Amino acid sequence: MATTQRSGVWNSGLALILTFTIAVLPTVGADAQEQLAIKGGRIVPIVGEPIDDGVILIRDGTIQEVGKDLEIPIEARVIDATGKTVLPGFVEPHSPEPLVQPNEVNPNVPFVTVVDAVDPNAIYFEEARRNGVTAVHAIPGNSTMFGGKSAVVKTSGTFAEDMVLKRDAGLKLSLRPAGSSSRMSHLARLRRELDETKRYMASLEEKAQESEDEAKDDDTADEESSDDPKAPQDEDEAKDDDDSNSASNPEDAAPDAQREAMVRLLKGELPAFLYCELAMDVPHALRLIDDYKMKATLILGRDCYKAVDLLAGRDEPVILDPELVFWETDPRTDRDDQIVLPRLYREAGVPITFQTSGSSLFSATTLGPSLLWYQAAMAVKYGMPEEEALEALTLRPARLIGVDSFVGSIEPGKDADLVILTGDPLKLGTWVDTTIIDGKIVYRREDDSRMRALLFPNAEESPDQE
Repeated sequence: MATTQRSGVWNSGLALILTFTIAVLPTVGADAQEQLAIKGGRIVPIVGEPIDDGVILIRDGTIQEVGKDLEIPIEARVIDATGKTVLPGFVEPHSPEPLVQPNEVNPNVPFVTVVDAVDPNAIYFEEARRNGVTAVHAIPGNSTMFGGKSAVVKTSGTFAEDMVLKRDAGLKLSLRPAGSSSRMSHLARLRRELDETKRYMASLEEKAQESEDEAKDDDTADEESSDDPKAPQDEDEAKDDDDSNSASNPEDAAPDAQREAMVRLLKGELPAFLYCELAMDVPHALRLIDDYKMKATLILGRDCYKAVDLLAGRDEPVILDPELVFWETDPRTDRDDQIVLPRLYREAGVPITFQTSGSSLFSATTLGPSLLWYQAAMAVKYGMPEEEALEALTLRPARLIGVDSFVGSIEPGKDADLVILTGDPLKLGTWVDTTIIDGKIVYRREDDSRMRALLFPNAEESPDQE
């Protein structure tokens, strides 16, 4: 199978890269032009039919036109993509890898934001650009209860603030017990926090109503006083009395900073990204979603496929475990069964998206799941149409995290986040040739001397000479 063959080629090479690479590969193209044109390649826009020998015109980081036989401005910098494939940049829908540390020691920190913990120099970003990933949903890890607010960031930038595409993209919740807690006590505490938030919201509503009633009473009193005016001194004294006796203030009806994220969660303004480690967690997660009317995406551990029937017919999107295919032994029969997660969920009609295990978690035998394109290739190997797999790398995760108006497809008006591949996507021997973010070239394979040196340490050959 082509995918397996490609995996073998990459495994030997990229394992060396990921093992020994410490320093950050300098990004290329700091001299990005205001106008850029990519011509001659096969453009796969995701939202329409592929365009052979197409042209993409970019100005100030935004896609201006896409099509055939477009006139290229004379001042534009031109990238010749003849014989290559141009795709939207890949979107990673769930990863704690950009963070300095995946979780806080305290498992209940809904008020923190990952933007304060994103490290632009993290090795993750270097690998992301090398593998065509241009946007990532940076989110706390799974060892938490309420882990904090996530953000969508581009994979290139000097400072975290410059990289943010969407702040407060969601709130991380996890059903995996943190520390020494049991599953039962973890779930009970999680519900208690949600119930306390509901009571807090009710108290805010009462204060808001009191404030509104007092405002109406004041208006009525003002109207009456206009008919029977008091002496100015008496009016001042009355006003002072009103202020001192006032039981509510409009500002009191606003949630404090500690509870703001939880209030937004229960109002449906902040989506939940809810992690289930085991199949037994799934029914609890669904009850939480229903009971508290949360807008949620499920992050499922590999064991959760046993609860796939519970997910059929529901609206919650699912992000699969990084290990898409594995073997399990039936304890009663000792029979080994191959479990193919994409196939099981697709057969149940559950919308799925991929995530990676992250470069810091891979081993020599599990390198593939650390690569987003590999996840899509595995799904194609087990029956997913290639068009759907490419959408699951680009537009589908962009929709899931609410940034599809900016990225995920090649359309006029969207950010010029693109990846140029040396051949057909998901095929043996295809490499990321160029990665572009906001119209700037941030990775070029021909300049990746570190990769070349690690893959071919004793020869002057390049990947082109394979």
